[in-house]
Parts: sequence; C-alpha cells; structure tokens
Amino acid sequence: MNAIVLVKQVPDITHIPEEAWDTQRGTLRRAALDAVTNPLDLHALALACDLKDTTGSGRVVALTMGPAQAREALAECLARGADETVHLMDPAFSGADTCATAYALGLAVRRIAREVFRGEPYVILAGMQSVDGDTAQVPSQLAEELGIPQAAYVRSLLYDPRRGLEVVRIGPSGTETLLIDPLPALLTVTECARIRFRSFERAHRSWGRGVLTWGAGDIGADMTRIGFHGSRTWVCQVQLAGSQHDRTKKTVEDLDKFLGHLEREYHSLSSESVARESSYVLGSRSPFYQGDVWVLAEHRDGVILDVSLELLGKARDLAGALGVRVGAVLLGRDERSFANDLFSAGADRIYHADDLGLSGLPILPSTRVVADLLVERHPQIMLFGATPFGRELAPRVAYRLGAGLTADCTGLDLCDQTFAGVSYVAALRQVRPALGGNIMATILSKNTFCQMASVRPGVFPLPVFERSRRGDVEMVPVNPRPGDLSVRVLSRERSVFEAPLKTAEIIVSGGRGMGSRRDLEEALKPLAAALSAWLGGKAEIAGSRRAVDEGFLGRDRQVGQTGQTVRPRLYVAVGISGAVQHITGMHQARAVVAVNPDPHANIFRHADWALVGPWQNEVPRLL
Repeated sequence: MNAIVLVKQVPDITHIPEEAWDTQRGTLRRAALDAVTNPLDLHALALACDLKDTTGSGRVVALTMGPAQAREALAECLARGADETVHLMDPAFSGADTCATAYALGLAVRRIAREVFRGEPYVILAGMQSVDGDTAQVPSQLAEELGIPQAAYVRSLLYDPRRGLEVVRIGPSGTETLLIDPLPALLTVTECARIRFRSFERAHRSWGRGVLTWGAGDIGADMTRIGFHGSRTWVCQVQLAGSQHDRTKKTVEDLDKFLGHLEREYHSLSSESVARESSYVLGSRSPFYQGDVWVLAEHRDGVILDVSLELLGKARDLAGALGVRVGAVLLGRDERSFANDLFSAGADRIYHADDLGLSGLPILPSTRVVADLLVERHPQIMLFGATPFGRELAPRVAYRLGAGLTADCTGLDLCDQTFAGVSYVAALRQVRPALGGNIMATILSKNTFCQMASVRPGVFPLPVFERSRRGDVEMVPVNPRPGDLSVRVLSRERSVFEAPLKTAEIIVSGGRGMGSRRDLEEALKPLAAALSAWLGGKAEIAGSRRAVDEGFLGRDRQVGQTGQTVRPRLYVAVGISGAVQHITGMHQARAVVAVNPDPHANIFRHADWALVGPWQNEVPRLL
C-alpha cells in the first residue's frame, strides 16, 4: 500500500534554555531552540511502513513544507523507513496559516499521486498534532482540499483490497472500528505505533538519493492562496503564557513549610470558571463583520454536551455586545427534544438539519450541511467545541468557506484592530496556547465573512439556564450524496469519558513511571483520600495516556488531548514526564504539584511545586 506521510520540523519544547525567553518582550526566541521532527509524525511514519510491509508492496513518501533546514526531518524519515521524500520550499510559502499550508500540500499530494503512485491506491498519514502550533487543523483541511474522507485519533490499520481500509481509532465515546472505501483517505495518528529506529543501512542508502524539492511554480500554486497573503488568520500578539509567570516552580526542601503554603493556597483558589461579561462597548459604530453569533450544538447519547452549552453562554455574551442574535446548529434525526435546553442556555434560533444520515455525525455530509448553511445565512461568528468531532468538522468547514479558524481557544472577546490599512471594529479576539502551553497567541481572522474558533470543554462556565426563554426552530434541508457513506462504523467499544474528574477539586494523576496498576492504586488512592480529608475537597485519581494504555487505569480517567480537560484547584502529577498531550488536559489546574525523579522533566515547567525524587520516596512523605 502506498502512503504519504506529512512531516513537520518543530522546535524542541521539551528542553527550552533560559536564553530562549525574551522576558522584556514576552516572547520566545524560536531560533534559540533545537529543531526536531514532530514526535507524532514519527508514529505516522511507523504506521505507514507497517502498512507497506503487511501488504507486501507500495512506497512511503515523506512530505514536508518549510525552510532549508526542514530537509533534516526528511533525512530522518529516510533513515527510519521512508522510500522517497518531497520538500516544498519557496519564499512564497512563508507566513502561511493552516489554510494556506493545506492548499500547498494538497497540490503536492496530487503530483505525488500522479507521478509516484501512478493512479494506485494510497493513504495520507500525519501525526494528530504538531507540538508547536498544536492546532490539529492542517490534516482536516488537506482532506477537504482533496475532497477525501478522514479519520482522526487512529491507532491501527488493516488493508484488504476486497473490502477497503479497516481503521481502529479513539472515537467520541470510546474505541471505534471504521471501514473506509474507496481510497484515498487521510488519517491522523496518536502515539500508538512502535517508532522505527534509525537504521545505519537505510541512512547509508539514502545518502546518494536526492530529495525532491518543489517550489510554488512546480506544483502550479495560485500565488494568492499561499503564504501570508493566502492566509485567513493573523497573529497580532505573542506573549509568555501565564504559567510562565504564575507557575514559578519551587523545589520542595522543607516539607512542613510546603504543606503550609499548599493549604493556604488551596483555600484561596477556586476551581470554577468565572463568568465575565464582555466589557467591549460598540456604541454607535458599525462592526466590521455582520451577522449573528452561532454555536454548533453537539450531542451524544441523547444529551447536549456541556461544551456546547458553555459556548452558548459565551455566544450570548458576545451577541449582547454586538446587538445580534444567537443561533444553534443541530445535526441529527428527531433531536427536537433538545430545543428547551438550547433556548434556556442562550439560543434565539435553532437550525435543525433533521436527517437520519446525520445521526452518527458522519464528517463528509456534516461538513457540507454546516458550510452551506453558513454561506446562506452569513453569521459573523461560528463556535465549535474542541471535541473529537469538532476538531474534525471545524477545520473542514472553515477551509471550504475560505474562513479563518483558531483552535483550542482559552479566551474569546471583542476588540478593535487595524491591519494592512483596514480597521476591524468589534472583531473576535481569539487567544490560544502554543508551543506546549509556553506562549499565548492572540489571533484575528482576515479575508473572510465568518470568524471561527473552537474551544475545549471547561474553558467557559455553564450558563445560568433561563427556562422561560423561547425561540424559533428552522428546519434545514439535507441532500444525501453517494460519497457520504465512504466511512462506515463497523463496531464501537464504548467508554465513559465523563468520569467524575470534571467535578473533582483535587486530582492525583499517575503516569507510566509508576510501573504497574497495583503500584498506582496502592500509592495514589490513599494520597487522594488523605488530601481530600485534609483540604476538604472532592478528590479523584487519574492518569496519563501512557498509564491508561498500559492498563493502569480505565480510559474514563485519562487526562490529556485524547482524554479529558480538567481544571481542579489542585493537580498532583506523579511519575508523569509532561508530554504536551498531557499538559493540554491539565494546564488549567489552579495549583500543580509534580513528583518526578528527573529534575529536568517537562512536567516541572508546568508545576508550582516540585518534589524531585522517586515516587516511592516522595508520595509517603505526603501522607
């Protein structure tokens, strides 16, 4: 089986030297960081090589876009099993956002399919996210550019030419097995495959093999759609994340003094999100963007997800400042029972695409229905929950409309900005973490009629329900197409993702470094109980993805990118290294205590207190 693997060279955020921080400007000097191949892309490469080996034929092509030094990532791919490499390099590509990047990559993929694979079936694989931007948007937008199906959070593959491609992935409600036919398809990979080590023999063979280097002209690019000029978003400010200021790591030496500080700080903190009405005043001015504020109302198992209700509360706030209405987009058959909750949470109108074919939230028809509705009604803001489904849908919808999208926002507000001589009045200011949570980027949309953003669960508070509120329901037509069924769900192994972690005030979380399920339970359960009795809050145990994969805990207790986002008063990380996927799920904790024997572990960069030593020694000290 042929495969194209998307590869990106990224800064090494696991080891950030002090000289890389520009504290006066509040920025990070990326040139001071070492460059590495994005870790999850290496897992995608391993899965592609495994697929080629099991089918007994095909070629693996590694594709990257970047400056000259990005060639180093391609050399690494050759040493790890890739057959060919393609490097998109041109000054015209610089400054590209995810839309402009996906467009250029799409042109390169088409050329590879023609000239290397010569019409044979192929798949495209990529890491689920890159550690620098962490948007997870480019793969979905590339799939939309190519008009092909996709599957995210993939863990394993099996290809049968008579049936199609069987994919096992982490779905919205547990593990899913999908069948994709026909190909091509795009798959994003979690940290699931065994990375192939560099081979001296493969590296030696690759020395005489040239890297194909293509510029904008070589792929027939429309110059208005690439680089900075083809981008739909712009970063107007970058500054050090609050954690770099607020989390001044203190190594614990005097245990009694530490416990006293911890008790005082715990009782001074709140784990709840605090509703904050927009302070923006529009006055008599006319906003640059026109239209209502919309939210995708996602549901599962007969219940509207909390993140959708949270976003309706925020939409109500934004709409009030703009003097417009709030709309909720609802997909699926016979879901009218949700109307009262949506109206109570802040919706003025529900746009209901009532069709049986949308009940399972298939990505291709869902993209088409939502995009067509946005084109027809022109809301000025569209908000999505950053759920597994939302992280697939939002980038495709944005790309289809040529709209800007900011992923995983932690702040939304209105502001006035001037850019390239254009005055943006009442634009949506979108704030999100980047570089593993080390910096915060403020982003605005440009060259678009609709500003789009996704927000992770728990960022905004649930609104106060007003049960007396009423609104309108408008039915939206759905026109099914044959290609809508190119991805079928063969089976689901359901897991509970709404474990008690969300309401816990204290979370004690363990990693693979704890060694076994028995060790984790025997150490962390008494610690959680002791902290709960001492501090007076509800306590739960949790774990990293690696701990869950090893069977130490159920997936309902996983914290991180593919698990839950939590925001307790106190988060205690034991035996956790601090991979960016885990940090994503816990960085909103109010206070963090980390236990790890490695004084340079990345988790300490996101901790308030550090207990440096084996957990076998440090955990008993806390009991």
